[in-house]
Amino acid sequence: MTWVRHIRRLPGLTAAGGSVVPILVITGALASLPGCETVVTEYHRRPGFYRMASDEELVDEYVDARGHRVVFIEDGPLPEEQRKLDEAAAAREAEKRRERARIRSEAIRAGKPIPPEGMEPEAPKAFMAREVLDDGTVVMKALLPDHVLANTMTSLRNQEYVQLWEQVVAESTKRQYSAQGMGVEDFVRYCTKHRSELMMTLNRMSFGYYGGSDVILDRLPDLSVRMRFSNNVASQFKFQEVYVVQERDGLKLAGIR
Repeated sequence: MTWVRHIRRLPGLTAAGGSVVPILVITGALASLPGCETVVTEYHRRPGFYRMASDEELVDEYVDARGHRVVFIEDGPLPEEQRKLDEAAAAREAEKRRERARIRSEAIRAGKPIPPEGMEPEAPKAFMAREVLDDGTVVMKALLPDHVLANTMTSLRNQEYVQLWEQVVAESTKRQYSAQGMGVEDFVRYCTKHRSELMMTLNRMSFGYYGGSDVILDRLPDLSVRMRFSNNVASQFKFQEVYVVQERDGLKLAGIR
């Protein structure tokens, strides 16, 4: 059991290249309770490009020789910084609610319609990677690589090859097709021919995306993501790698090899 007792900042650590990386240390204990022990967690900020530049896989956390838990935060605020940001955002939202309430109250007292700025905003719609509209139109979007996997797999299962081409395949890949004198018809023929093998790869990658060691995610220098099978299972599949790229309207499928 861990009880956060106090938070203190250390000056920082010198990272590769001489830059100073600030850290946050959290310690705590409930010494009077059985089974409790002091836990020290150090949060280190690590630039995301370190992972791309490293020849070895970087760990996200470990326990050092002192028994301290060391956690790396990539390109984001440390826990205490995030808490302050959340508190500031909550305070701003509370002020907006009070202002909307004031506007509504004044309109009601004056017997006037409530203006738009006095209305409460609608709750944000939950993100859906795949949505079927009332008229049957399929809309596919992706914020994460696994959304691309899921949309591709569902499109293949439903044989929605044209929708897959139009909404999921990257523009850079379409340009490569065009440069070779090919287009959507060739893409549909390819998907139809290799549908079973593609489905096997995508299904296994989706299964291992969040756990295990059979699926490996690589962030490439061009900021694309490669999902690949480990050597333990790669030989079982005809298609072994999936490439995902970031475009203006979200992540897209660059290719399956």
